[in-house]
This record gives sequence, structure tokens and C-alpha cells, in this order.
Amino acid sequence: MHGADSESFERVLQSAGELSSARLREAPGGREAVERALSLAASLHDAAPEPKAFARHLGALLSRAVDPMLALERLHARDVALALSCAQGLPAARALLEQEVLLKLRVPLSRIHPSPVFADEVLQVLRANLLMPRAETPSRLLGYAGVGPLLHWVSISATRLALRMRKAQGEESQVDAEVLAAHPAPGGLELGFVREEARGHVRAAFIRAVASLDDEDRELLRLHFVERLSLERMGALFGLHKSTLSRRLSAVQALLEKRTRRALAERLSLPEPEVDSLMRAIQGRLDLSLSGLLEGRE
Repeated sequence: MHGADSESFERVLQSAGELSSARLREAPGGREAVERALSLAASLHDAAPEPKAFARHLGALLSRAVDPMLALERLHARDVALALSCAQGLPAARALLEQEVLLKLRVPLSRIHPSPVFADEVLQVLRANLLMPRAETPSRLLGYAGVGPLLHWVSISATRLALRMRKAQGEESQVDAEVLAAHPAPGGLELGFVREEARGHVRAAFIRAVASLDDEDRELLRLHFVERLSLERMGALFGLHKSTLSRRLSAVQALLEKRTRRALAERLSLPEPEVDSLMRAIQGRLDLSLSGLLEGRE
């Protein structure tokens, strides 16, 4: 692909549909925004998709956008082009995907299981899921819409796959809990002032509480606090408005606090006033929240 010409622009608009194409024609900078996306795709050189195919693919993505100009501004166009090239089977694109995406997944996968062999198994299955042709089924990479980085999109798939593989061993809830408890979070609570013994009991109670949640609630917590997804991005994944998702997260956190408190009381055989006192000490400057407890490590 060598730059963007009028023909490429028109091809994008043709695939974008009547409404989106009209908005792009009328919007100041619409042509320039499309040309930037096409140029970013061309920057992949040997790994770039066939130009006409990318123009059609880009137009199809914009046809689903409520605001096509805003979608273009936020689009990770180079990543969209790379995903399309991989779906088309370009060896150079698949090599680039391996380098820029798949090899970077070992760190998040190690949080689920420390064994390099386990990471190898997950990545092998992930490669097959993403890259192997499927009869009468489009490549999964074509489902990537460029809303966030391709690395992040694939990382979510890899994490879910890893947890499913652990679930086959009957360990998923415990793995989720340990990942959430051990993973550092920005602004997390420092527990250094709480005596070592109490800190260990709190972490154990927290792990037990997380493990007691259902799969979907744990997934919400993991995506928000471990993967650092914004409410907007999570809303897109779950088909929920961010305000609805915020209320859902608040409810899950309240339930988590309640179950942590109960598990701590049972673990230490303490009366309620003493549990309240310990919880207040642990909360410190923050309300009890997942992000606060994530700093508590053994």
C-alpha cells in the first residue's frame, strides 16, 4: 500500500455505508483521517494487508460506529491492519504478531501459572485459535475492531484461555483469587503498618472471598483491577453503559468486603468489634476496595 489516493478513500466510504460515508464526507478533516489510517496500514510494508482489502475492512468497521470521525480518531489503525494481514495468512504479518504481541504475553500468563511450560501450552493453543483457518468461520482476528491496542485485545483472550485451562484442573477460582490478591494496583494500600501476622490473615481471607464469587464477577474484577481496562472498554466488551458497569463493580466490591470480613472473623475467631477495628486499620486512608487489598502480599 503506497499512501492513500482518492480511489482508496472512495472505496472506504463505499464499504462504510450511506450514513457513515455521508458523515465522513461532511466532517472537516474526514478525508485526512481516512488517509492517516490507510498510511498507518501501509507502514507495515511487507506485513501490510492488500490495500483494497484493508480499505473495505476499514469501511466495514466505520459502518458500525455511531460517530465514524471519533472512531477514526481512536482507531489503532496499524493494529487493525496487522490483524487483517494475519487473517489473510501473510507470513511477515504473523512473524510481527509473534514479536509484538504473543511473546509479550508471557508476563501476564506467569501470574496465572509460573511454569514456562504452561505459558508455551497457552500460546500454542492461542496461535491455533487466532491463526489456523477454520471451515466456514472467519478468522477470530477479524473480530478485532481497533478500539484498544491489539496486544491488549489478544491478552484478554490469552488470560481467559489460561483460566479455562486451569479450570479443567478444578483450580480456576483459586487461581483468579491469587492473581487478584498478588497483583499490584496503582494507589494500593500499604500494609506495612499492620503487623505481619494480621496481614497474612487478611490476604488469606481476601483470597477466600474472591474465590467465593461467581465467574462473571471475578472476571469483572480481574479486567478492571489487573488488566486495567477502563469502564468504557469494559462496557464495550460486556455491552453495558459505563454507569451501569460502575454500579455493578461497586456492588461486587461491597459483596467482596462483606465476605472478606466474614472470612476474617471466622479465621481469627474474633468478635465483631475487633474485626471492625482490624478492618479499619487495614483500610487506612482508603475505603476497603479491591485495589487497596491488592497490595497485601505474603
